[in-house]
Amino acid sequence: MNRTEQERRKIGASSWRTYELGNVPGVEFVAYGVVRPQHDPEGVPMVRAGDIVDGAVDESNLARISLDVNCRHPRTSLQPGDLLVVLVGRVGDTAVATRQHQGWNVARSVAVIRFSPDGLANGISIWIRWWLRTPQAHGFLRACSANAEHATLPLSDLKQVPVSLPAPHLRARLLRTMSLVERRMELNTQIAARATELADAYFARYAQENRHAYQPGLTIADVGRVVGGSPIARSTAGIVDGAVAIAWAAPREVLNSTSVQLDRTAETSWAPRGAACNPGTLLVAPRPGEVKTVMSTISVIPGRGTLAIQANEEPDRMWLLHDLRSRSQELVATAQGEQARAMSRKAFSRLNVSWPSATVRKRFAEIAAPLHDRAHTALAENRALEELVASEMAGRLDAER
Repeated sequence: MNRTEQERRKIGASSWRTYELGNVPGVEFVAYGVVRPQHDPEGVPMVRAGDIVDGAVDESNLARISLDVNCRHPRTSLQPGDLLVVLVGRVGDTAVATRQHQGWNVARSVAVIRFSPDGLANGISIWIRWWLRTPQAHGFLRACSANAEHATLPLSDLKQVPVSLPAPHLRARLLRTMSLVERRMELNTQIAARATELADAYFARYAQENRHAYQPGLTIADVGRVVGGSPIARSTAGIVDGAVAIAWAAPREVLNSTSVQLDRTAETSWAPRGAACNPGTLLVAPRPGEVKTVMSTISVIPGRGTLAIQANEEPDRMWLLHDLRSRSQELVATAQGEQARAMSRKAFSRLNVSWPSATVRKRFAEIAAPLHDRAHTALAENRALEELVASEMAGRLDAER
């Protein structure tokens, strides 16, 4: 290596500095939220780990806490620009607090990273949000949270996540790229949502036009095979020969899915290959006020509390998916157990289904399937863009070491 190359590498390496997350310039503090919430239906909204979905706060089923409890946790009373980090479950997933969330609070399962005005102005909040997606950060988070039955990250470990910052001029260039990527991802998210809404609208029209021609007396069990959920297998101990790791669809995977299609899960289960539900399986899960249905695009094992419906033909799957989506509120009455978070497989199987002729189902599928494909493509592009930016950040650091 010649002298010029040595000097270039020395200068490049010195342009990056690594800090513990809690000590990154521009970070004011890192704290977790309410340990013992007291529910108050008229109280302050509280964001839990399960409410952070695909980089945003899902506001459809928020918990609320009393004003007294909220006042006892002033550090985590949200301000615009705060970064929310999941500490339990999908460890490391993030969302950004907006003006709409000002004054809300968070649960113990969520950390709040607050930034100084300079930190926000210099893009430190954006940098950390993206840095937590890099292979370096993922590896650290996995190592710190792997020993618990449910992945749980101690706050002290989150504060110690190594965060590498490049020189300001390089960071500014990368931040511009991140900004463009985020705009594209926002557009893709809107495309996916509109495509799904359009498919729902077509279903409503087809259902209305054919309501007098439904086949009488048909139940869900007549048009598909309903499978109950199983507890997760968390290790390979005692697993039979030939078992493989298969995506495990817990109820929260269904309930927190922002897409009508489920293409990944946080955890896996060990099972014989033939025990998995094939791609195209409908997954159903309840919570208070809602029963949600999605379609898997991968092989899955339904977790306890999730019901799976298997239908052989795409027209049948498409029609049944949208029929169940349209009856979300009606299906709430079939939920049972604590906080209505369970459904009886037998009772669900006996529910009547609106079922037109095969010709109608086929015509609807010819319209709905391409719309679902468009939504899936848009969201898959978002995943690819996330991986590209995270890899670029990590690669720049590795190249200059």
